[in-house]
Amino acid sequence: MARTRFAVEVIEACRREVGPEFPIVLRLSQWKQQDYTARLAPTVELLAQFLAPLVDAGVDIFHSSTRRFWEPEFEDSPLNMAGWTKKLTGKPSITVGSVSLDADMMAALRGGAAVTSIDRLLDRLAADEFDLVAVGRALIADPAWAVKVRDGRMHEIMPYTADASSKLE
Repeated sequence: MARTRFAVEVIEACRREVGPEFPIVLRLSQWKQQDYTARLAPTVELLAQFLAPLVDAGVDIFHSSTRRFWEPEFEDSPLNMAGWTKKLTGKPSITVGSVSLDADMMAALRGGAAVTSIDRLLDRLAADEFDLVAVGRALIADPAWAVKVRDGRMHEIMPYTADASSKLE
């Protein structure tokens, strides 16, 4: 597939340099920050065609970025992007997207998101939909996020806000 040629060349070059034992992780996103309706692959079949050359080139793990991990990627299936990527490739996958928020990051920036339970995330992880969970902005807002989650102190988590974002500048 022509759309993957550059990525395949980079992955193959990396694989030659690091050898077969070093894991290669590729992060991909189905959408654009400025256009949430954009789709890298609008159907399951096109996603499979997009991913196959990447697997053949040597990707070991796919990190699938989405706005909201809980949203299905395609109609007629509850799987998110990480779930579909794992199903189509057989490779481990990482999900990410508004983890521990009740809305997406843009809503959080406007002050419209609150911390919520991660139970549905844990249920999907336990169901083997994906293998790992990435957390980004939640850790910016609350560096103790992981400890609070581990200890069952979700009520103490600070939500990501525009104020947290401005601290990075």
